[in-house]
Amino acid sequence: MSTVLVTGGTGLIGANICLQLREIGHDVRALVRPGSDYQPLLELGVQPQVGDITSPEDVLQAVDGAEYIIHSAAVLGGASQDPGEHERVNTGGIANVLDSAEKVGVKRTVALGTTTYFDYVDQPLTEKSTLLPQPPTDPYSVSKRAAFVELMRRAEEGLDACVVIPGGTFGPSPVPARAMVPPSYNLRIALALRGELDQDIHFPIPWSYAEDVATCAIAALERGVRGEKYLAFASPEDVTSTAEFLNCALEIAGRNHRIVDITAAELDRRPELEEQVGLTLASLARRKFPEPYFSSELTRKQLSYDPLRLDEALRRTVDWIQEVAR
Repeated sequence: MSTVLVTGGTGLIGANICLQLREIGHDVRALVRPGSDYQPLLELGVQPQVGDITSPEDVLQAVDGAEYIIHSAAVLGGASQDPGEHERVNTGGIANVLDSAEKVGVKRTVALGTTTYFDYVDQPLTEKSTLLPQPPTDPYSVSKRAAFVELMRRAEEGLDACVVIPGGTFGPSPVPARAMVPPSYNLRIALALRGELDQDIHFPIPWSYAEDVATCAIAALERGVRGEKYLAFASPEDVTSTAEFLNCALEIAGRNHRIVDITAAELDRRPELEEQVGLTLASLARRKFPEPYFSSELTRKQLSYDPLRLDEALRRTVDWIQEVAR
């Protein structure tokens, strides 16, 4: 078995990666921020390495002795975005990881990406989609795009690294508290179940069950190809808006409450709504998307990726959220 470093180990995807790696017998080290509650990782048999992804020294210390890296640490695209923080964590963080991988001689690095900077206006998003010629300007997309470009540059120069791209991610986690923080979809499900959420921004989302994303990332570690990207989405038929997603969860839970869409036209009429949802989601609401949204045949074939359908993934998630609430 191998030693694998997981960054962002207490996050929703990172914690599921740690869990699955331990289940198949790997030694797992997790880079966790000072002050993080990593007790659930200790209970999984994960070795915490306290440090900051923005510190080259901390990252190198965490990577030293590891054979593989799965990099899932990131600042997400919430309503409030600090450009400096996004650059330090999302762009600087991956540079620190890749620098350390080169110094230590890591066999392969898998990084988690995002969809917002790819060109799929007229054609479905695939593993071969190119970057948007005019990328979004929100700090999250800018910093994650720069991180992707940097990884691909290193891969072209010979570093064994590839990217796994999740969609809107939700699902159970061995670290429940971190799986329910804004802007997580788990939190939105919980708010909807409590009748505390009435509307959400409208744009199509390819959904991703957190356990499936973890499975895809580990498969990329084992069978991925240098410089490739993989799409860790559910079925193309399961692409919906957030309101439709939440209403499906409400139906599963037997609740009568329903969520309505905030359209781009409504954002134009009510500028205060854009401040509430944030730049990333507002830009997505105004963007055009293809039909079907994506095709992930390469991922499914090369990585033997077989994700859950949305209804079953939501059923498991609703059960878990209700259990966590109790």
